[in-house]
Amino acid sequence: MAKNLQKKQKSHFAIVYVVVIGLLVILVGKLLFVDRAHVFLYGYGLLVTFVLTVTFAVVHKSYKDPYLVAKESGQKKSRTTVSILVAAFNEEGMIARCLDSLMRQSHTNKEVIVVNDCSTDKTGEILDEYVKAHAGITVIHMEKNSGKKRALAAGMLEAKGEYFAFTDSDSVLASDAIEKIALTMDHDKTIGGVSGHCRALNGEKNLLTKTQDSWYEGQFSIRKAFESVYGAVTCVSGPLAVFRKDAIYNYIPAWQHDRFLGQEFKFATDRTLTGFVLGSETIGAKLKEKYAGSPFLKEDFPTKSWRIVYSKAARAWTAVPDNLRSFMKQQIRWKKSFIRNMFFTGAFFWRKNAVVATNYYLHILFVLAGPFIAIRHLIWLPIVGNVMSAFLYLAGILTIGFAFGLAYKLEDRHCRKWKYRPLMSIISTVFLSPVIFYSMATIRKMVWSRG
Repeated sequence: MAKNLQKKQKSHFAIVYVVVIGLLVILVGKLLFVDRAHVFLYGYGLLVTFVLTVTFAVVHKSYKDPYLVAKESGQKKSRTTVSILVAAFNEEGMIARCLDSLMRQSHTNKEVIVVNDCSTDKTGEILDEYVKAHAGITVIHMEKNSGKKRALAAGMLEAKGEYFAFTDSDSVLASDAIEKIALTMDHDKTIGGVSGHCRALNGEKNLLTKTQDSWYEGQFSIRKAFESVYGAVTCVSGPLAVFRKDAIYNYIPAWQHDRFLGQEFKFATDRTLTGFVLGSETIGAKLKEKYAGSPFLKEDFPTKSWRIVYSKAARAWTAVPDNLRSFMKQQIRWKKSFIRNMFFTGAFFWRKNAVVATNYYLHILFVLAGPFIAIRHLIWLPIVGNVMSAFLYLAGILTIGFAFGLAYKLEDRHCRKWKYRPLMSIISTVFLSPVIFYSMATIRKMVWSRG
């Protein structure tokens, strides 16, 4: 057994080294052989490769699952009360499966609160029948459709837990997910929020879902793991998000009524709530004063420099779009959320650790500049006769996707979906990066689409 584990670890290290060394080779190649006539474009290419190299290296060297840290310290089984909250709108096909996973949680000291946001299908009926058959679950029926933020806020007013766990109505949790995160937060009182690990629930359905599943793996086990090293995960994602009540409760009114460009902003649910925790010391006092009359301010929790981490051991699965139309609608909503939080979290994130803050602002630069770089290499240069630029550009994108794919293979050696990750890199570069322009142009259009 020990020999097999040792052999597996060596194999894992080998894959990581291949990824890091491969990225370093690309970086050196760009330094020595790429045309430097266009300084900005040259610098952009170097920065992208350098940031990815640093990200993989930091994750490999420094990330340790905070749950394992808590467990190795001898932390005993958590007795802390956890309120698990779900907002549901027209989820008749998934809501029972979601609730089944919540009721099966091994963490015994819990309550489950489901808010039916005035569904027009059979979701409400299913919930009422579920309550009759199961103890320990509360259902709140909203009088009118109010949106995810207000629905969850209604649930939080009824919640009695010290930790608030959120999941989406189209997601399911591993039976020990809440227990692992509760133990993590019991162990480290500086942790204000924890993001679990998420994969595609319907990842085997077709090529699109397989490709998304491969992308989810890297976004969590690489991107979030990197931010977790510095205690500054910028988005505690909806499928499995747990916050300390002390860290978010006073900011729920500001979250409910978040405004951008003169109107209520209904998106950025997960990113914005995470931002309130990350910016507690910077923006907390002003927000408490603004919403002093709210029931969420009856108890004044102190502002703190909270840490937000990611636990790979706490697992969730979510239904991803299985057709192009739903997929594009989801991506437009996500891009709008990115734009909104660029101004919100970006206003104070520079106060965080210099490494993770620099990575954050460079990522914004990459997203905004990416479409222009893609158009230049894939359209303009071939038109003027430099066809090779398109092939070289796509080769670089595929190499990055392959690096993430190998990391996926490291995570799950028996899964073959890692090979779809390079395809997701091409989709993101060629088809999704220009979506940022459409999202900017239509950002005032607040039509929710989960996909």
